[in-house]
Amino acid sequence: MAWNIALLICFFVAMVRSNPTDVDCSLHQDFNNVKDCCVYPKFRFDEFIKPCGKYMPAGAPRISPCLYECIFNATNTFVDGVIDPDNARMMLEKLFGNNQDFLEAYHNGIMSCSDTVQEMMNSRRTRFQNKTEQCSPFAVFYGVCAQKYVFNHCPSSSWSGNESCEMVRLQNMNCPRTISSRGSSHRLL
Repeated sequence: MAWNIALLICFFVAMVRSNPTDVDCSLHQDFNNVKDCCVYPKFRFDEFIKPCGKYMPAGAPRISPCLYECIFNATNTFVDGVIDPDNARMMLEKLFGNNQDFLEAYHNGIMSCSDTVQEMMNSRRTRFQNKTEQCSPFAVFYGVCAQKYVFNHCPSSSWSGNESCEMVRLQNMNCPRTISSRGSSHRLL
């Protein structure tokens, strides 16, 4: 009984600390101040060099729609118009190895992003594209959305918890303009 009461007290304290009415949605998010809020694991692109190497310049892979599209295609992550949960997990296992906390966070993010990605696809601006790289932004939009989800649900062992980070996370989760925005961090999937 005492454990249940303690759990209930913790729940109410958490609710009071994250009361959406305490969030100032008009404040501008300064991503330079919060870029280190969540310590992300290093992505392992080794498994994708053979099928997607042409999109990875020497040194480190660049974030590009073609790289993401290639990785999604190489793992059959998108099947029949929807994300395949098992293939998405396989892709993430290749990218993260045995880091279960981040694997679960990214998987949950990807699985919850379909509406957001559809909105992003519908509202994207036509941009000049290099004629040799005409890849869909669909997969990279999933990466952006999943990254935001992971920022908002960063494993506690990797979350700095400082005031700026907490404020951005509260804004992301409670302010209409940031709920549907395209990410809250400097890194992408």
